[in-house]
Amino acid sequence: MKNFFARSRLWPAALAFASAGAIAADVQAPKTDPAATPAATLPADTSSTTLAQAKFNVLDTDHNGSVDKHEAMASSVLTTAFDLYDGDHDGKLSLTEFATINDLAAIKVDRTGY
Repeated sequence: MKNFFARSRLWPAALAFASAGAIAADVQAPKTDPAATPAATLPADTSSTTLAQAKFNVLDTDHNGSVDKHEAMASSVLTTAFDLYDGDHDGKLSLTEFATINDLAAIKVDRTGY
């Protein structure tokens, strides 16, 4: 009978300890929706939008939110096809226009001091 009594006193404590661990695990590792994570916090290889933003930021040297023909001269591929990508023909590429480029990997900044 003594053994049964000892086990019955420990059972509620063990159950409380296990429950506390499960609650702590939920608090420490919240479940997040990857779609709700801002793109800036995602690794660079997760989407073409992130790649487009990174390359656009490098090319947009005056940080005015567009890449003009002068800035595009830093990339020989972009210089060659600039008019093709300039959908509204205003002489500059917006991020939206830049993101429509199918082969963003081909757009490299290969010239400096243009």
